[in-house]
Amino acid sequence: MTIREINGISRKENFIYYRREFTGEVLYGFPDRNHTGKIEFTIETAATGKKDIRINLVDQVDYPVIPVMQGLKEFIKALDDNDKLP
Repeated sequence: MTIREINGISRKENFIYYRREFTGEVLYGFPDRNHTGKIEFTIETAATGKKDIRINLVDQVDYPVIPVMQGLKEFIKALDDNDKLP
């Protein structure tokens, strides 16, 4: 399973400066097919600078959830590190 891309990322309005909330649609690549699904995720930055990423899968995924969540966290972290998030 690979995360191919996250499309339509939009930032939700939030008044807490250290918490950023987003929505988007992810394209999963499974060995036999591709699948899309909506997600919501939050990036919260601690006082130490550590970033905590929380993900909510809005649409169900027909695949074990733990590898999906790990892949999404790595993909989102890379987007954030490269300033690709709105």
